[in-house]
Amino acid sequence: MAYGSEISDRAAEFMVQGNNCCEAVVRAANKVWDLELAPEAIAVTSLFKEGMDSGCTCGALVGMVMISGILKTRHGHPLDDKLAADLTARFRTKFGSTCCRVICKQRTLWEKIGRKGCIVLTAKTAGILEEVWSDVRNHADQSLLDYTHAQ
Repeated sequence: MAYGSEISDRAAEFMVQGNNCCEAVVRAANKVWDLELAPEAIAVTSLFKEGMDSGCTCGALVGMVMISGILKTRHGHPLDDKLAADLTARFRTKFGSTCCRVICKQRTLWEKIGRKGCIVLTAKTAGILEEVWSDVRNHADQSLLDYTHAQ
C-alpha cells in the first residue's frame, strides 16, 4: 500500500519487517533523508514500542520528535523549543490522542489484525514529519507567527 510519500512508505515497510513504530519512523527518516545516524541512535528507539510497554505515549510520535530534534539541531526550525508541542498537537489532531492505549482501543478488529492500524498510523506519522520539515523548507522566509500547524 502506498501512503503518498517515500518516507511514509518506508515507515510502513519497516513496520512490516518487524520494527516497532518508533524504530520505523526513525529508520525511514534516516534512510530517506540520508541522516547517517549512528547505530546507537537507532538502537535507542527499540524500547519505545507500545507506549514504552505501558500504553502511554505512542512510539511513532516519539520517533517523530526524536528526528525533529536531530533536524532542528542541524538546520534550525522557526518554532525552536516549541517544536515538540507543535508535533504533539498535529499528532493529537490527526489521531485523537497521543496515548497508544487510547488509540488502539478506538481501532476496529480489522485494524488490530497484523498490526494494520499501527502500520497505517506510523506511515501517517512519518507523513506529518515530512510535512513539518517541508513546510520549513518551503516557507523559510516566513515569520514564526505565520508558522503554525493551524495553516
